[in-house]
Amino acid sequence: MTVKFTVTVRQVLEDGREAPLDAELAAALAAPVRQFAGLAAWTAGEARHLDHGDREKLIAEEGRNLNQDFLQATFELDAAREERAAEVTSAAGIRHGTAEKGAKRGLASIFGPVGVTRIAYRNWQEPALHPADARQALPEDPYSLGMRALAADCLARTGFAQAQKEIRARTGETIGLAQLQGIADDLARWTGDFYEERARDAAEDPPAADVIMMQGDGKGIAMRPEHRKNAGKETDGTRPGIKKMAEIVAVADFTPAVREPEDIAAPPARRKEHPGPKARGKWVSASVTESIEDMIAAAYDEADRRDPQHVRQRVFLVDGNKQQITAIEAEAEKRGLRVPVLIDYIHVILSA
Repeated sequence: MTVKFTVTVRQVLEDGREAPLDAELAAALAAPVRQFAGLAAWTAGEARHLDHGDREKLIAEEGRNLNQDFLQATFELDAAREERAAEVTSAAGIRHGTAEKGAKRGLASIFGPVGVTRIAYRNWQEPALHPADARQALPEDPYSLGMRALAADCLARTGFAQAQKEIRARTGETIGLAQLQGIADDLARWTGDFYEERARDAAEDPPAADVIMMQGDGKGIAMRPEHRKNAGKETDGTRPGIKKMAEIVAVADFTPAVREPEDIAAPPARRKEHPGPKARGKWVSASVTESIEDMIAAAYDEADRRDPQHVRQRVFLVDGNKQQITAIEAEAEKRGLRVPVLIDYIHVILSA
């Protein structure tokens, strides 16, 4: 038995009457409609010959193709509906008066590659301008925001090679290692702006009982060979200078939650019954060049921004590093504060 599906898409007007699609919309939706009809026909017919594993694999692949077609359709509609701007001027004040329709660029999305067509505004003195790129928040490189978010998620958990494999498995797209490193570098440059914006969005008038939690930690960063202490020198095999310590600080708001030790080191059911506090408005900063003292001071500065009158309780969490504790106490004394220092009890146990 052969099953065929026909999908008809019609517009519903405000008065409830149906109307045929306009030509632009019909053309843009043609590909995803065909893909959807084909997948529906396969579900009703050929799927019965496959086990569930093969069904999962095919539906995942064809579903990604359907999403790719829908994303492509949105860009085609944008292109069809884009109107020429009355005047386009560059940041340097140079007018781009020649408008050229049909300028194309590619975009690697989480569903697969798509093409973007828009109007290019040209002037012989400068590269062409594409206002549509700004309206759609398109990056300069060919990787979509979704791909960049996926790359950030993967790279936060693993190295470049493994992240490359995971991205390929989840999207079908292969990002070269050099390109992946470029994405990571670009994302890292936005970290400061991201946390500055998050800090500005933090509640301006939280409950007086809320606590400001500050945290400091060190992380060993593997250095590139040319930046190691023993660069260009012969070593005895002990590999000194391979890593350099980065100092990381964080500030967040907490509503206290009263718990006993048995609620923390407990089975999931009890932890769920007595949940711990949740961080809000977290701000994070890290540096491999700034000193521990400077980074601790930066954490205090962020806490002062949230609590300029010094009326809220502050707590500093560390892992027991003596230099950190000394810097925390010195900074608190300089600002006329009493800040309890909590040492992570896991570190206490391991060092006992």
